[in-house]
Amino acid sequence: MEKITEQAAFKAKVRIERAPVTESHKTAADTLHTIGQLFFSEERYLSPALKLRLFPLMVGPTGAGKTHLVKSAAEKLRARYFKVTRSDWIPQGSTRGRPTLYQVLDYVTSQPRVLLHLDELDKFRISFGGPEWSASIAGDLLALMDGDLPVLEYMRDTQIPPEQKITEEQINLWIRSRLWVVGSGTWQSVFQENRAGSAIGFVGAREDAPVTADTIARAELISPELLLRFCSDPVIFLQFPDRTETARILEFTGINALARELGETITPNDVDYTKGGMRVLESLATRLAIARHRRRVKPSPTAIPLGPIPGFGDNYNFEKPHHGP
Repeated sequence: MEKITEQAAFKAKVRIERAPVTESHKTAADTLHTIGQLFFSEERYLSPALKLRLFPLMVGPTGAGKTHLVKSAAEKLRARYFKVTRSDWIPQGSTRGRPTLYQVLDYVTSQPRVLLHLDELDKFRISFGGPEWSASIAGDLLALMDGDLPVLEYMRDTQIPPEQKITEEQINLWIRSRLWVVGSGTWQSVFQENRAGSAIGFVGAREDAPVTADTIARAELISPELLLRFCSDPVIFLQFPDRTETARILEFTGINALARELGETITPNDVDYTKGGMRVLESLATRLAIARHRRRVKPSPTAIPLGPIPGFGDNYNFEKPHHGP
């Protein structure tokens, strides 16, 4: 009977975190890395009069691995990862905290490479006729995408020490050369409503035609003002694993071995990604792990024997405050 040791489980986790698990993941990872390499190289200066659009846009369902892929790209490119969502955003002039654009400039002035991940872009609304807060965020976001950050205000409010000799011109240069923006979003409700038509779909048969900026524009998934600021043709599009890929994942992650240990059989048909994305695999593994633990440890009806706690010894006193071994 196969056994899954703690060390084997850890190694499997590391492999999952470091390796793309589907063809769409592999394509997305390669595209992100290629565009990132180009952005951080001198080749991006193709012509003084021509600006390359090197901010990728990734579209995929919840739990498909968008954040994981962007973090992996940052690690491979040795860039500092910084994620911002709409709920995190603090517009200029707000008293709620340090403005988001100032936080971006903090990274730009202190790190040689910065990957700014604009996540949940489907929750951003580029509208200047709505509430003042939303209009302020919209203005900030477009300014960010255009590289038009409030450098003078930042220098004044941050009180950069004179000995650092950082000038406005230097910071603007860093913005253009250090700050790589990657956007991602789900727009899942739009897909569920089938407004995108048959050219895009998170569930069901895959389409051979690539997802393009025109496809997304027709489906009204993202405002034209924002879409035009991304490298969006084609869009980096993630799909859930198909059945063949799911079978490999079940074996690769050790879920099949765990199921066999319990006398169960898990097939790709048992994995429904629409109920939580790739997290359904975590839920499946958790259920199996609990079942195995219950089989191995049979506590009495009145007490659960915990045993010694690693790092704390056998005589640990739970009644006294303790802050470590």
